[in-house]
Amino acid sequence: MVPPRGGERAGRVVTVGTGTCVPRLRRGGPCVLLESGGFRCVVDLGLGALHGLLRAGVAHGAVDALLLTHHHPDHLAELLPLLFAANYGQPPRRRPLQITGSPGSLAAVARLAETQEGWLDARNYLQTSTPLRPGDQLALGPFRVRAGAVAHIDSSLAYRFETVTGSVVVSGDTGPSESLVELARSADLLLLEASLAAGDSCETHLTAQQAGTLADRAGVGHLVLVHLYPAAEAVDPGAAAAAAFGGPVTVAEDGMEWEF
Repeated sequence: MVPPRGGERAGRVVTVGTGTCVPRLRRGGPCVLLESGGFRCVVDLGLGALHGLLRAGVAHGAVDALLLTHHHPDHLAELLPLLFAANYGQPPRRRPLQITGSPGSLAAVARLAETQEGWLDARNYLQTSTPLRPGDQLALGPFRVRAGAVAHIDSSLAYRFETVTGSVVVSGDTGPSESLVELARSADLLLLEASLAAGDSCETHLTAQQAGTLADRAGVGHLVLVHLYPAAEAVDPGAAAAAAFGGPVTVAEDGMEWEF
């Protein structure tokens, strides 16, 4: 990671949930927390994310921005609970909340909210929705965020977060992707899915070895494997990724934390 400059404090990134759609005690659904300068971004809200955030020291009402990689159920399972708690928590939410994602993902969120017949409408706080497309950039607190296309579904996005102290890329679900290689170029930390067991093949997900190859081509500083199905852990995914990537590799667990 890049050391803080001029006394500036580094941010932190937490792998809140490192699993998939498969409910597991060891791994919650996909969720990543990025925090810098008191501003908190959350990427995806899979099953167990709100409790995982609490374990990371962040209550639901303290989240400033939610970024969705896509709208499959395992990545937004706790979105409706978050919005419900915003109105009826004790105390109710006052902090603004910005929700960001592709137009397709935001449209899916709006459809889900409509099923609750107004119960999720923001009552005591400002809620905004910001659509992003590949290549778009956005300032969120101290973060400069850039969206990139990935090989999953048409509305999927990956995100690159930059501050004065470092850079982090969160892939979401993806298969092999040239655009993700470019988005992750020289990033300090790459959180990359490794869904598939060794030997499996799929255009919309990665094996650990494929994740290592992508990280190596992007020249990232540190590769962190997330979105792990049980079969992907049957053999050592860290060793498989390390065979293709010369830098450090971490097979993430829920609650791991890095400075950046």
